[in-house]
Amino acid sequence: MVKIYKILLLLLPIIFIISGCNNKQPENTIVEYGDFKCSYCKDVEDDIMPKLKKQYIDTDKADYSFKNVATLGLDSLIGARAGNAVEMYAPDEYLKFQKAMFDKQPNNEKTWITTKLVNEEIDDLDVKEEIKEKIKKEYNRADSKTADKITKDNEQAKKHKIKTVPTVFINGKKVKDPHDYKEYEKLLKK
Repeated sequence: MVKIYKILLLLLPIIFIISGCNNKQPENTIVEYGDFKCSYCKDVEDDIMPKLKKQYIDTDKADYSFKNVATLGLDSLIGARAGNAVEMYAPDEYLKFQKAMFDKQPNNEKTWITTKLVNEEIDDLDVKEEIKEKIKKEYNRADSKTADKITKDNEQAKKHKIKTVPTVFINGKKVKDPHDYKEYEKLLKK
């Protein structure tokens, strides 16, 4: 019994080293402050995100997060809470949801984010029905964790003195022009 214990003690550091090798963290962190109703944010989604996804996010060279500050109307809050709920319960589906929301954005500033539209987008996610129901329940509660996250994201935006969206940070540095991919490449580690 003592021999087995000694062998386990000797193997433990090797196991930790091997398991640590597989947990490689991305070299880059991309944080975008935006709003699903913002047409300029949609431009970033359409023109910049496909390149970021292909070259950095899908290859695990970057972590990406969207801080939805929901400043463009009450329906912005619906979209932000829904996005936060998708991120909470189905993180692997979040970027699909984000793209779908921007794809639905009309060419005007009228109210368009409704629970009906959001529920349809949630129904299109590749997750089990029970997860879809959790997402719907969570984002429809005004006192939910998703609403708290909007408050925290807005506090972070104030801390970083963000006055307009989209505003993007890469590795803690602000992207000068969020619509120019070359600006991203200057800050991203290859």
